[in-house]
Amino acid sequence: MSQLVIWHGGPNARTVYVGQGEPVRDRLAAHRNDRRITQYSNGGLSVTWAKVDAAQRDGIERYLADTLSPLVGEAHPAAQPIPVNLPW
Repeated sequence: MSQLVIWHGGPNARTVYVGQGEPVRDRLAAHRNDRRITQYSNGGLSVTWAKVDAAQRDGIERYLADTLSPLVGEAHPAAQPIPVNLPW
């Protein structure tokens, strides 16, 4: 399973989305058609992902969501946050 983070690099760069999925290419294909995400594309969208242990993925997502405050997505796991290095 992989964690992924999408952000825009406009003048007020922000995290757009934090989530998880497998395979990553399928999740990204779905997000390319999600207007809630693509509305931020005029600043350019970037994505990064990392393969994580299945037992830690909910806690990692919770940490990323709490720390990065994504613009899209309200349904993050109710798990104990697991700190990780941020993508930037």
